[in-house]
Amino acid sequence: MKKILWQELCRSEFEAAVKANAVVIIPVGAIEQHGNHLPVDTDASCCFSIAQRAAQAIDEFPVLVLPVIWTGYSTQHIGYPGTITLKFNTFVEVLTQVVASVHETGFRKMLILNGHGGNKAIVAAMPTKLATEEHVSTVIAYTWWLIPEIAEEMKIISEYDKGFIGHAGELETSVQLYLHPELVDAGAAVWDRGVGGDPSTGTHQKGERLVNTAVHVIVQKIRDFHSGRIEYSLRRFPKYVYEGQKTIDEVVQL
Repeated sequence: MKKILWQELCRSEFEAAVKANAVVIIPVGAIEQHGNHLPVDTDASCCFSIAQRAAQAIDEFPVLVLPVIWTGYSTQHIGYPGTITLKFNTFVEVLTQVVASVHETGFRKMLILNGHGGNKAIVAAMPTKLATEEHVSTVIAYTWWLIPEIAEEMKIISEYDKGFIGHAGELETSVQLYLHPELVDAGAAVWDRGVGGDPSTGTHQKGERLVNTAVHVIVQKIRDFHSGRIEYSLRRFPKYVYEGQKTIDEVVQL
């Protein structure tokens, strides 16, 4: 199997990947409570798994996946057991330095793929910050379940939460049942404080369909990014992708 994981490459392989104009995926997650039935790394592990599957599906050019940034901005879950969070400015700086390091290595196409709701606004703003403050203008960013094609499929898949990603509800439970069933306590998959949605309605089949849809859509986004059909900044202000939009003119400024 081809190498896609950043941490498994040696120096000469990085040099070859840079010459081949590789796309680098930077998965971002969280460590926080997900009810009594899901592990605290649910956001991080799901995002990382989707990133890996997308990278493996592309053979025309190299796609590398960084180790997942496993902790994010989870202040809303402080007080629940198991939650680890960074402060806002710390999280922004971590993302900035990771991207800057990848850029310094020579890569010019980077995708920040977010898997945690609390990170959404920060991740969405990163391409602008990176372009205007760090002079790194080759970054696009998605929260994976908010990409329009995936969001529409979620509405079809979800029978009870009506496409709402929730928190440890129907869809997140389904994804975990597909990706990591051994880590799901099915007997505890009921609504409780700190859970958004109905986890009892999650199934392996729904999770498989959602993950496959997400991978398919993200593969196409990566191909479009590599080919130039999705633009990034060529001017002073970045044209970046936010929640599936193609140019800065289509972005909702937060």
